[in-house]
Amino acid sequence: GVDTPEDPPAAPPSVSAAQDAGPVAGLDASDAAFWGLVSGLHLSQDPEPQRSAPTDPAVARLLPDAMPQAGAAEQGAHRALTEDALSEGKLADARLALELLRSTRVEVPHDQAPAFGRALNDVRLVLAARLGVETEEDAARVHAVDDWRSAEDVESTMALLYNFTSWLLETLMTDMLSEQPEGADDSAPGAGDAEGEQ
Repeated sequence: GVDTPEDPPAAPPSVSAAQDAGPVAGLDASDAAFWGLVSGLHLSQDPEPQRSAPTDPAVARLLPDAMPQAGAAEQGAHRALTEDALSEGKLADARLALELLRSTRVEVPHDQAPAFGRALNDVRLVLAARLGVETEEDAARVHAVDDWRSAEDVESTMALLYNFTSWLLETLMTDMLSEQPEGADDSAPGAGDAEGEQ
């Protein structure tokens, strides 16, 4: 089952942690709208020789420059070749997560846990971008918001969702890693994408 930290952050009123049958989490079906945060991803219909970086900072977190040291032309050509496949993978993860969240009680099968974890991490990255989490001070500001009763605006609500999503992702990854055979790849879903995040 899931070994949850002793002091998890406050969950949304409709969310509760579950503790059996592999990585699981109980979520009310209405919370499925939460996954609309990744709706900025889209697939291009026509091949392009060049493609500009996303202007939305949240989408830019999901689709970062793969070659930061490359020139604009090379970077644009690389995006044109790879960005649709990356977007398609992220959308597939989000769709799977949405399907898993359609019931009142959600059970994540072990073989679907990596995709669920990647979707959680993408939502976390979007929330971090919307909240302006760039430094340790920014992270401390967000982590200080810990009471749903005090959520009076969009920013405080996003901060609470960010904290809960971070805890849920950590719980899922801890459970997945604890069940890997000795010597197996210990990379966690989305861990590389979360680099620099708090």
